Amino acid sequence: MHGKLSRRKIAAYVADRVQQGAVPEQVLMEVAAYLYESRRLREMTLVVRAIEDALLERGTVVATVTSARPLDDQLRAAVVKQIGAGEVHLREVVDPSVLGGLRVQTPEASYDATIAHKLNGLRAAKV
Repeated sequence: MHGKLSRRKIAAYVADRVQQGAVPEQVLMEVAAYLYESRRLREMTLVVRAIEDALLERGTVVATVTSARPLDDQLRAAVVKQIGAGEVHLREVVDPSVLGGLRVQTPEASYDATIAHKLNGLRAAKV
């Protein structure tokens, strides 16, 4: 990757490489090195969003799943099935403050079934 590439071109490069079977971590390391060398680290969040959008256009959903404890294989499979895309990559975040339940975020939708969210809803309703 030489010269200044647009975020869209970087995203297309990553999506193409991942779909061709490249190891995603290696491809992302290449992109991180490119952004570092070209002094564009401030764009990292925007590049990640562009990559997720490019993958979505190709039928691959990157979903962030937040839970109080690590997901087991059965729950992971249920989340993937519920998302219902051709291919799903889960970014798992363990956050004890959610207390229990799951929060699932995709580029297109968000679903919050955490206990913390429900308690906040009850607090807001003053029940």
